[in-house]
Amino acid sequence: KFETDGVVLDEERSMSAFAIDFNTTISFTETYIVGEMVFINVDVPQTYTQQYGNKQKGYFVDVVQPILKRKILDWEKATFNIAARVDYIDWNVGTFTQTNSNIGDHLFAITPAVSFRPTQQTVFRLNYRRQWQTDILENPAAQKASWYFGFSTYF
Repeated sequence: KFETDGVVLDEERSMSAFAIDFNTTISFTETYIVGEMVFINVDVPQTYTQQYGNKQKGYFVDVVQPILKRKILDWEKATFNIAARVDYIDWNVGTFTQTNSNIGDHLFAITPAVSFRPTQQTVFRLNYRRQWQTDILENPAAQKASWYFGFSTYF
């Protein structure tokens, strides 16, 4: 927002993003692979400190492998899957001007999962996520782990 109630707060600034999406299924194994990569440039004012990154990048890749597909109860093509996901994001690409050292502020995560699809339109997924996140000074990564359960359906 560069203007409020007719008062100009700053010059108009730009943001651009370049993203690549990918998905495919390997037919003979039925392995499903989906991913995305993005590069972002933000016009950050020169007066802001370097903690406000003007370049960002990130990606994720999710691989899902069916391990059992058969009739279960009333579901004709129920499927159990194993999956793995990798995430990476760097909120501040580059180096500090004064020291030429790397600006941290990035996250890496690995998430194995198991899922059940009673139909093609519904999925239950149990995930275990391990995450490593550095601060702007690139101190040793803070590690986190979490379990989460997801449910989605389309109708």
